[in-house]
Amino acid sequence: MMKTRSLTRAMGLLAAIAGCGGGGLKYKVDDATMDSVPAGDRQTVFDARRDLEVAEGDRRTAQNQLESTDRELDIADKELQQAKLEVEKATAEQEAAIKALDENRSNAARHGKEVAEMGVKVAEAKIEWLKQKRAASKQARAAADAHMEANTAKIEYEKAKIAKQKGIKTAEAVNVGDFESQWKDKNSDWESAKKDAASEEKSAKKLQEKWQDLQAQHGKMRG
Repeated sequence: MMKTRSLTRAMGLLAAIAGCGGGGLKYKVDDATMDSVPAGDRQTVFDARRDLEVAEGDRRTAQNQLESTDRELDIADKELQQAKLEVEKATAEQEAAIKALDENRSNAARHGKEVAEMGVKVAEAKIEWLKQKRAASKQARAAADAHMEANTAKIEYEKAKIAKQKGIKTAEAVNVGDFESQWKDKNSDWESAKKDAASEEKSAKKLQEKWQDLQAQHGKMRG
């Protein structure tokens, strides 16, 4: 399990590196073409770059959340195994109480087994929640990647507009419409990814509430 999660994290990091470079963009304007443009005339490019930094921050947050959830899942797996052991112990105690023909002990053992079985349900619900939380973190990371790509496309779009306005010669003829379409497509991808992330987060919240409810019931049973 740990190896699989480590591999997933490594693949995610590689994806982030590729995304930061705007490797998926077909239309680009060499940064050097902007050197002759006064900084005041490049404000839209600077603004787009700041937005990219925000998206990069969101990406790091999602990645950290994903790694944190992986650690929580490892702990939850151990908690489930312990909860199952408690059921085995409670079952053995109940059987012993029945054989001893001790009604009070038998009643206590039966209750102990019910408490232990609820403990398993709590542990299972926690794992179910954490798995969904992990899925939500992965989708949040995907949305951040899409946001980064959209912002990178916006940067190129802004550079293309400036190059056209200033009559700057570029390695290839600049068709601003192509850059605009590229940005709109990437922005649409981001909007879609955001909706998916929100849906995954909503599902995670419901499962968290389910786990917390069972946890509260377990606490009452234990007294």
